[in-house]
Amino acid sequence: YDLAKAEAATAALIETSGKIEATFKDQGAADPASEAKPEIWTNWDDFLMKAKALGDAAGAMDVSSAETIGAGMGAIGGACVDCHKSYRVMN
Repeated sequence: YDLAKAEAATAALIETSGKIEATFKDQGAADPASEAKPEIWTNWDDFLMKAKALGDAAGAMDVSSAETIGAGMGAIGGACVDCHKSYRVMN
């Protein structure tokens, strides 16, 4: 177990989740390669709430041990699934 790597990975998750709004706002619905459903733009506030849930889950993760990371990953995975079920085209 490497605490420094766990902290760095968590910081990357938090940073990346903080970029979701800007990424999708800049992308808009026009990107033909996007896997985003059009519902993102018609349910923007809900989409942002789901994106925030990912950041909150990452920020709350206890990285003091591999076991606590495992528990925290459940919340992160749940946030990902919740958003993807609503707003990502699943191929």
